[in-house]
Amino acid sequence: MSDRKIECPKCWTQMETREEEIFGPNVHIDICPKCNGIWLDGGELKKMLKDREVSDYLTKDIGLKSRSPLICPRCRSLMDLEKAEDVEVDVCLHCRGVWLDAGEMGGLKNVPIDGFKKDETAKTEEKWEVFTFELRNSNFTDFVNLFSRKKK
Repeated sequence: MSDRKIECPKCWTQMETREEEIFGPNVHIDICPKCNGIWLDGGELKKMLKDREVSDYLTKDIGLKSRSPLICPRCRSLMDLEKAEDVEVDVCLHCRGVWLDAGEMGGLKNVPIDGFKKDETAKTEEKWEVFTFELRNSNFTDFVNLFSRKKK
């Protein structure tokens, strides 16, 4: 977590830091005083929800494409939309921070762990995006391309 103040990615108001008491070390979250949105740095969603499955589903294997209109308030990277049940959150493609609009934290806390419906097709597509990007940028691909050109 950075100590620098950040601005709300929705209304550009300077956010206020609040300490949330949880089991274990407390979490410092950033809250927008204007729209009541919440910014959670990477890993903080898991601590706040006390639910690894929902948190990991939202913040891992998120692909490379941005489907969110927001820019990360922490690192200024693109963000993507991820959905758990009826709650859609914005996740930074770089630092894995999470933006929650007002009321979305409550919605995530109500996602049933036992009956949590995952969109495996969307996650598979996002994993494929990362795999093909890494393959295109790997040394093996460079070697294959070089070898192919020499045969011609």
